[in-house]
Amino acid sequence: MLSEAGQSMTEFLVILPVMLLLIFGAIQFALIFHAKITLNYAAFEAVRYGSLGNGKFEEILEGFARGLAPLYSYFESDENVRKKRKANVAEDQIQAFQMARNRIYDEFQQKLVRIERLSPTDAAFLDFAPDHEIPNDNLMYRSSAVEGNSNASLQDANLLHLRITYWYPLYVPVVNTLIFNTFICCKTASTDNSFCKWSEDPVCQDKDQAPVIPLTATAVMRMQTPLVKW
Repeated sequence: MLSEAGQSMTEFLVILPVMLLLIFGAIQFALIFHAKITLNYAAFEAVRYGSLGNGKFEEILEGFARGLAPLYSYFESDENVRKKRKANVAEDQIQAFQMARNRIYDEFQQKLVRIERLSPTDAAFLDFAPDHEIPNDNLMYRSSAVEGNSNASLQDANLLHLRITYWYPLYVPVVNTLIFNTFICCKTASTDNSFCKWSEDPVCQDKDQAPVIPLTATAVMRMQTPLVKW
């Protein structure tokens, strides 16, 4: 009986690290999935703000920050608990939302938020924006002919298409470092760097960077205002 108990304990100790890794991995990927859903909504908000704000970058960034803020908008309703915690703890939902919005702006300054305009292209501005803005009025009555180097019509040039990459922080211990070093930045010697898209990215090159993962979302919307170039 003692030998069987010892064998069971040995088997348990062998399988325990694998079980913990699977459990931690499941938790981390659930958090990533939740972040991706929120990022999709934030991309929609970004393109919506842009369509209403002449496609200006500051409008797009504001829409993105507001759309992603719910991912970090949490507060402690119990005053006694707040007093025990550190400073900068939100006291209500409005303050929590504002703090989350400011966090997104800080992460943009840290290059953890990348916003790309896929359409209209620079060639479309050369073709359709002689006055530094692509006209938006009476589109149904304007010519739909493809023109110039953009290979697009004026109606196509009024589609604001954005791609947003957000480096989401990984929280779960052990798994976060494993994902970041092995699959994102390919810092592990056994990793094939030819498959590592982000290995040369400044985020991966930063030795002090906490584990993060790049999540990407795209959104398209027709302009509601004349579009100006960034």
